[in-house]
Amino acid sequence: MPTRSTGPAPDPMNIISGRRLALPVIALSLLLSACSGPGGSGFVNSTPEAYCQLSERSTLFLIDRTTTFDAGDQTLLTESLGNVVDRLETGDRIIIATISDHYSKTRQLANACKPGCPEAGGVMDEIVGSCSTMKAKQDQQQFMGSLATSLRDVITSAEDASGSDIIRTIGHWTGSSTAEPYTSIVVYSDMLENSDMIAWSKFSSLPEDELMSIVTGHGALARTPGANIRLIGYGRLHDEARSPLPAALDAKLRGFWTRYFFEGGGQVEFSARTDG
Repeated sequence: MPTRSTGPAPDPMNIISGRRLALPVIALSLLLSACSGPGGSGFVNSTPEAYCQLSERSTLFLIDRTTTFDAGDQTLLTESLGNVVDRLETGDRIIIATISDHYSKTRQLANACKPGCPEAGGVMDEIVGSCSTMKAKQDQQQFMGSLATSLRDVITSAEDASGSDIIRTIGHWTGSSTAEPYTSIVVYSDMLENSDMIAWSKFSSLPEDELMSIVTGHGALARTPGANIRLIGYGRLHDEARSPLPAALDAKLRGFWTRYFFEGGGQVEFSARTDG
């Protein structure tokens, strides 16, 4: 037989008042949880891929493996990638891939989104939110470590390649009509095309219109609508001394690459520095 409580009876008014307060809060919490989108207060960072829900921005970072990296190049490349990563916001995707002597040999080194929790928009965001800041920090460390590892193997050695299939590699990574275009593209390369599509002797001598006709005929145009494009490491020949490009050739190649990306919908910047 149940025993009776010997303590004071609970105040019915307190019970009713508590229920009146709790029920609306619970109902509102459930409503917000159900309605919150990927970037809203209901975001859960259960896996590294989950962060990709928080942004539609993406960066493609291409590294020309046919270029021999001296100590200065290695520093420039490392700092360039570091600056790109620093500019990423939570959820932004970065893809790192290589340029080789044939576009079919391109290799994806990294494909990840920057970890982090969405900023709280108010008291209810704090109540409903499920993003673990501690896990986000751990994922951030793994994210940075993974990028560093992928870069380490690339900068310590160059491919023993006789050519550079730059144009078709860019077309390969950007040309899909079904994928969302990249927000920004960074290419670390001397941008000296030398492939079975366009040999260096032709790339350095043919008129711009003729070069574009060849590119179009091979379906190698870039698809870069609205993208900001930076070319880092441009301005040197591929001789052993890495001599500067002669002024006339420099202007000619700049004209081609500017048109190539412009016809894809993007704006290009040439830079040998890391602060661009």
